[in-house]
Amino acid sequence: MSRENGRLHLWAFLQGIGFFPGGWRDAKATPGAVFHRAYYERVARMVEDARFDAIVFGDQLQGRDAAGRTPGRLAIPTLDPFTLLSVMAGVTSRVGLVATVSTTYNEPAEVAAKFAALNFVSEGRAGWNIVTTAHPNSAWNFGEPELLEKSARYIRAQAFVDAADAFWRAAAGSPMATAEALRNQWFQIDGTLDFPTSPQYRPVLVQAGQSPDGRHFAAKSAEAIFCPAPTIDAGRAFRDDIHERARALGRDPTKMLIMPGLAFILGDTEEEAQRKHRHMLELADDQLCIEYLSESIGFDLTRLPADKPFPLDEICATCEFPPADVRRMLTPAVEAGQTIAEACRDYARKPRGHAIFVGTAEQMADRMETWIDAGACDGFTLQPGFMPSELELFCAHVAPLLQARGLLRREYQGPTLRDHLGCDFQA
Repeated sequence: MSRENGRLHLWAFLQGIGFFPGGWRDAKATPGAVFHRAYYERVARMVEDARFDAIVFGDQLQGRDAAGRTPGRLAIPTLDPFTLLSVMAGVTSRVGLVATVSTTYNEPAEVAAKFAALNFVSEGRAGWNIVTTAHPNSAWNFGEPELLEKSARYIRAQAFVDAADAFWRAAAGSPMATAEALRNQWFQIDGTLDFPTSPQYRPVLVQAGQSPDGRHFAAKSAEAIFCPAPTIDAGRAFRDDIHERARALGRDPTKMLIMPGLAFILGDTEEEAQRKHRHMLELADDQLCIEYLSESIGFDLTRLPADKPFPLDEICATCEFPPADVRRMLTPAVEAGQTIAEACRDYARKPRGHAIFVGTAEQMADRMETWIDAGACDGFTLQPGFMPSELELFCAHVAPLLQARGLLRREYQGPTLRDHLGCDFQA
């Protein structure tokens, strides 16, 4: 892996209005801006000026309700990632553009065509964050009664990626485009399509699965992997596991990047950062926190008394997510004697299990360098506490420190996303 790009890679994960569920309520937050083109253009220029590898947008295929109740205090807007990234491509020339797309509720030809177009208009900067869709309600939006079982979703995902790759290879004139990839238990595709080609014939493949099935799929197909890693030991263990799986599959693990999520709150002093963090947590009042956990388990907790413990049997009998997973998730709070309000507040303090940094720019640079030196990751998928001010602070204060230490590139070494990642494509 080339070191010309620096020892540390940076992605900006920009879904919605920031990491903390109450962040949209801060006086400096601009939640309404996410519906304006100029917002995305400004953010794209800022991230490219700071020499990030890529911008990543998530996506969702289900409504943000819990058991039929639409939350009234959450603000997590999700617009189409292809549209947003195309806008950003028009005002940038180097930063990568990664769209999240499901392999469960799409078809290979359509997805291959969309990424070919994004790759073409951006001149080789496209990336595909491959997901299999975990929310059970998504199935209803596609005329299906229920979600595919997890192992089956990953089997389909591999067949899907192989089929999409066959389309891209055929468009590039590669003799390796095989009919076998287009006709299998999942797909019966009669022929390929003509796509425009770009300096990188296909998008960079990114994956974020954490289960054994997800890790196997990532080790086999992904060029970069997004993961939660709340501690340095957890990051090192995940990276070692993926590398071991990759070697067993005949891949060179040095050609893959591990990019754990990192949320952050910055201040001129540690005291200021801690104050900002406390304020961020206070913005998520009990009602918002209860709505947030309700969405995560598919059960409307707002109709239960907030000062009582979780009624596990009642919740697991009707929740939309797998009951065993929900029971496993809520049992520690019940055993600790927490009320619903207390448990929901704890959940909202560390959304989605990612690491959270609170401190000064110098301290954040130290923290990131320590993780890189320890072999815990290859870089970070940054999730600002709220947008856009926290990202602005990082770009203005942390990125220059990383560059001064030789950790982050000062200039891009090439035009494509693969150039930025420094991992040669393994055909």
